[in-house]
Amino acid sequence: MIKEKAYKLTIRTTEPLRVGAKRDPLSGADNPVARVGGSLAIPGSSLKGALRTQIEAYLIDRFFRGGRWEAGKEHWTPCIPGDQVSADERKLVAEGKYRNQNGTCRYPCTEDKCGNENHSICPVCYLLGAMTLPGFVRVPFLFAEGGANELSGIRLDRATKTVPHGGRGGPFRSYELVPQGTAFAGNMYVLLEDTVSGWRFGVPRNLGEQKTHGDKWLEGIEYGQEEFLKEFVLDRLAAIKTIGGYRSKGFGRIEVSAAQA
Repeated sequence: MIKEKAYKLTIRTTEPLRVGAKRDPLSGADNPVARVGGSLAIPGSSLKGALRTQIEAYLIDRFFRGGRWEAGKEHWTPCIPGDQVSADERKLVAEGKYRNQNGTCRYPCTEDKCGNENHSICPVCYLLGAMTLPGFVRVPFLFAEGGANELSGIRLDRATKTVPHGGRGGPFRSYELVPQGTAFAGNMYVLLEDTVSGWRFGVPRNLGEQKTHGDKWLEGIEYGQEEFLKEFVLDRLAAIKTIGGYRSKGFGRIEVSAAQA
């Protein structure tokens, strides 16, 4: 039996919002906003990325001090998901704030992919999912009623301070935005218990893989499910203040709320 808790998430834009999509020749805009079935949308991947960033920052701010993780909290180090790590991300790994590339969370942890006997699933991947291993939080797509506005950007010639003429595409580029005051909504589901697999939210899982330490970060912690959910999921959602692109142009500030459905 699956036991879940549902939350209605609402994201209200306090600035214009731009979560982009591929160019749509029918819309006429060079940079349209994301839509699904004709409705304005914030994709689940965008919200999941913002939530992941907040959980990572919370772990580092609370448990990484003086250039190292607190004693007993080494397995709380978040990973950088994916096989590609940028030069700037490698600096964060070198500082010890993130796991090295071989520490990317995956299951099972095969020798050709990891070969690290001390590998474990990090807190963020426990909650949101690792490679081939689902997490406990199902992040939704959020939808809004209403339409988008279209604006045009103009490039100025640096020498003449006027709009240049000619050139491929010309000086004008159009893009869409979602106006401030728009409300996006969707349901988030948190798995509390799966009686078939024996998984329980906030408790280490019996994964059956003997090469790794699994959910070692959870060993010995004393959280009730409600406290655990509030600290690592609901409070982190409320901490999301921006999403999408064009932030340097005054886009992206939001307010997130969650109410039990």
